[in-house]
Amino acid sequence: MAQTTVVRQSLKDQVKSILIDRLISGDLAPGDRIKELQVARELGTSQAPVREAIRCLETLGYVEHIPHVGAMVRVFNKGEIEEAYEVREALEVHSISLVREPLDALVSELDKHLDEMRAATRKRNIRMFTQADNAFHRSIVAYCGNATMLAMWDSLKVQMQVIATLIKASMPLDEVYSLHPPIVEAFRKHGRERASVLLRGHYTMLGGYWESTA
Repeated sequence: MAQTTVVRQSLKDQVKSILIDRLISGDLAPGDRIKELQVARELGTSQAPVREAIRCLETLGYVEHIPHVGAMVRVFNKGEIEEAYEVREALEVHSISLVREPLDALVSELDKHLDEMRAATRKRNIRMFTQADNAFHRSIVAYCGNATMLAMWDSLKVQMQVIATLIKASMPLDEVYSLHPPIVEAFRKHGRERASVLLRGHYTMLGGYWESTA
């Protein structure tokens, strides 16, 4: 049997993961400044790994360096957000065509995220709702079994957090939630083709609200 090597995550990568989690959750919002010293103190580390992590986020396009100000969470423009939105739709719709039947395991997973979205809707908790919504859509891609497609989808999470903020201002959470149960029912009763049609409709509906914010 081949020996398996466990690679420990570097301190820089740990800090980067923590910062990305804060970006996704909304704890770090677009336009917020990331202070090296403050983050280092919070995490109990030196400034060096924090500085390196921030540089990695700059390379990924999530953070930008402003002269005389420092590192800021990047504010994505409308065109960038629209492009990310289109890529996410394409990935999810294609993923549906690759998901193998039976679909029971996928339906069970989606039902769980529906419950989470429903609870977030009752509480009017946009952060909780966004996390559940992201998990719902990610599950569709994850179940197709294509690791490269899933990695591409994961790279769009920060842009999706920005979109969620915009939706909060223009579309009630209960209306966003209402777009999801029919997709699950399509998987449960009608199969992949009907689910694909409803998913496209989901994005068309949200796109209309997005246009209304322009």
